[in-house]
Amino acid sequence: MVLERLAYVSCSTRPAEALIGVSDIVEQSVRNNRANNITGALAFTSSRFAQVLEGSHGSLDVLVLKLAMDTRHCDMVIVDRVPIQHRRFADWAMIAPRFTPHGQVRLVAIIDDRTPSMTDLTELLFELVGEQKAESGPHV
Repeated sequence: MVLERLAYVSCSTRPAEALIGVSDIVEQSVRNNRANNITGALAFTSSRFAQVLEGSHGSLDVLVLKLAMDTRHCDMVIVDRVPIQHRRFADWAMIAPRFTPHGQVRLVAIIDDRTPSMTDLTELLFELVGEQKAESGPHV
């Protein structure tokens, strides 16, 4: 199976509720992504979402169509979509890592850029997931 990595950014349609609704998004994503062999990480600010997803071409195509119709966000922009040899988020159907204040500043800088970098976003999320994993010990 040929794998791809896709990253997008979007604007929350419910900025005040963004933090509250993220746990529901992650929970739903875990269920759906497991069924479709998709992995990834979700990041958010008070008004924006950024997500890195990994999976087959077809699975990502279907997911992008669903995301485009999701009313919890708008102005979705695909940052990049590239073939990959290995998943960076293989252990997570979906994870939303905790952000340190410094990490949040870095996230805002990445997603507010006119041409966000998928590499920068992926590396930031992977770094934060690694820190979270180290803090919590082995995950289930």
